[in-house]
Amino acid sequence: MSTSGSGARLTALTKNLEAQWRQTRQVWMDAKADEFEQRFLHELETVANVTCAGIDNLEQILRKLKADCE
Repeated sequence: MSTSGSGARLTALTKNLEAQWRQTRQVWMDAKADEFEQRFLHELETVANVTCAGIDNLEQILRKLKADCE
């Protein structure tokens, strides 16, 4: 799998998790759900976004290296 494929997969999985969480929040509506969302899901979303940006950056660098070597 290429780095861009990995980034796309991470994005898709993160969106899937967010959709599943929205479903869960329809039935789990207490303070612990709020705490879970704040402590874990917001952090995970931030890390996933930063990771995808890093993967995109790495993909650009690898393409340039490949072009320079040809």
